[in-house]
Amino acid sequence: MVVENDNDPNKCVSGKLIYEKKKKADTEFPTVKLTRGSVKVGEAIEISLGIGETYSLYEGLKALYELHSEIGATPAGSSTFARVDNSFRQFQAIISSDPSAARMLGQSKNFELVKMLLQIITQAESIESLKNGLRELGEANISSLSDATSIAKLEHALVLLDENMDNADEEVWQNIFKENQWILSQVFSCPYTIFENKAYMGGKGLHNRNGNICDFIYQNKLTQNIALVEIKTPCTDLLGRQYRGTYSLSADMSGAVNQIINYKDHLAKEYYATCHNSDMPFELINPKCIVVIGKVNSLTPDQIKTFENYRNSLSNVTIITFDELRMKINDILRIFNEDDDLHDVEIDNDNEDELPF
Repeated sequence: MVVENDNDPNKCVSGKLIYEKKKKADTEFPTVKLTRGSVKVGEAIEISLGIGETYSLYEGLKALYELHSEIGATPAGSSTFARVDNSFRQFQAIISSDPSAARMLGQSKNFELVKMLLQIITQAESIESLKNGLRELGEANISSLSDATSIAKLEHALVLLDENMDNADEEVWQNIFKENQWILSQVFSCPYTIFENKAYMGGKGLHNRNGNICDFIYQNKLTQNIALVEIKTPCTDLLGRQYRGTYSLSADMSGAVNQIINYKDHLAKEYYATCHNSDMPFELINPKCIVVIGKVNSLTPDQIKTFENYRNSLSNVTIITFDELRMKINDILRIFNEDDDLHDVEIDNDNEDELPF
């Protein structure tokens, strides 16, 4: 513990050495507490430290003394400090004292260094310090950083989707949408976020078989109403064989639609029991049912007509394909890029007479 010592400021660390040994059956511990005051004449207390323990003690004491010398005062109460190594400290001093060095970071050829720095400062141990530092930035700096982060997030999602557009493993897509829950949120017009994945929808009999598991449940945090989401893969066929000038639905398509309707029916019937046994409250007010399945670009124009007629005739189920979901993300990214282009426009006002105002 760092302490205030007016008599000798250099002696600013206090502490205790405690050695304990406890049996599993002990309900109270310690049963007997030995202190320096309880030692009688002729008795002694010995606490031996191994080489590893001694070094750990040395490292801990060294860190506390260095902390006191750096901050120049003793903090009140419990405080948390981020450890900064000497190389980072030197870098920080250079950036603070030399504006030209700081401007070098903005050059494209040095973005690899910027990436390394971002990897360091976004580690979990320093996230709170990062938040505090961002609060001190100007609005323009925060806006630029936010836009860059959003663009990087969208581009990462596009790469992830493109790399897996031929992946027929449902478990892979489960993990993608679980780790990037905002992607499925683009399907909704209201603010929905993930509520549960692999959620039990009821349906088990007395033999504990035939239970229904929905891939995702999303929830509107304002109304607490939920939505059910069933995930297939981009490789799933949307339509079947040609039939009298049109096309039949594929078994997977009709199965997925009927499956999610079945989930909704079971959940409605067992709503009160399910809600009572859930950790978080939710509402079930005619919930949306979403099926993410297949790809539109795998269809011919005649097949697209059949597909659109079918999904637009559904009143309780929304069907969206994986490439349509990708297009939604790409459209958002294009909006960000268009905003950047507008910011980059420079007005030549050498001849003020030509300005229309």
